[in-house]
Amino acid sequence: MPPLRDALGFLTVLPLKAGPPTRGAVVLFPAAGLVIGLAWTGAAWLGLHIGGPLVAAGLVLLIDFALTGALHLDGLADTADGLASHRPPEEAREVMKDPRVGAVGAAALGTVLLLRFALVGAVAAVGQGWWMIALAPVIGRFALVWQLHRSAPRERSVAKGPAAAATLPVTVAAALVTVAVVAAAGALSGFGWPAGLALTAGTAAAHLAYQRWRRRLGTGGDTIGASGIVAETVALASLALGVS
Repeated sequence: MPPLRDALGFLTVLPLKAGPPTRGAVVLFPAAGLVIGLAWTGAAWLGLHIGGPLVAAGLVLLIDFALTGALHLDGLADTADGLASHRPPEEAREVMKDPRVGAVGAAALGTVLLLRFALVGAVAAVGQGWWMIALAPVIGRFALVWQLHRSAPRERSVAKGPAAAATLPVTVAAALVTVAVVAAAGALSGFGWPAGLALTAGTAAAHLAYQRWRRRLGTGGDTIGASGIVAETVALASLALGVS
């Protein structure tokens, strides 16, 4: 399926012969998130059988790094450094381009990783709730589509790749894919309201964070990627709250 291959090629480091993200590929960003999420659940299942929730959480983070190359985590660190510079947007973006991670970026990255480790462990510790963690990457990838669509029209009109492809019909289609996956997972697991809470809270938190960052830093891949991390983390927190 070429659009899914292109989505996975853009969002992961898998060795796929993928082309640039088309509209069809952007529609399937949440489906690519589901592929990542299923890998998370496989790692969680293995970890639970090896040593319990803490091992499961560690393996989930490891498989996430292996699949994504920590791409959006890097964006989170760069965004934190840009915000900490307290400079005008143009100068802050120059700070974000520095390949070196600053103290604030490192602190933000470490804090988020510890939080994600704890949240995955909390969800994995609850009966059959462990496989619900697959929803977090789905919600995170939909957040990317939403932020791409919400970029200023002037910025989107000159953008190449996914930003130009994230039209309103594409965004609506991606939303339908996301809702279908979340609804199916909630119905099959019996954790319907935690799944709905994860989608609502994760998407809202990512939107609010991105809007604030855009005013300070402008639109860019780092801030959009960081919003995906926010969506994933808040979704995990919602699941941990709901399944406990």
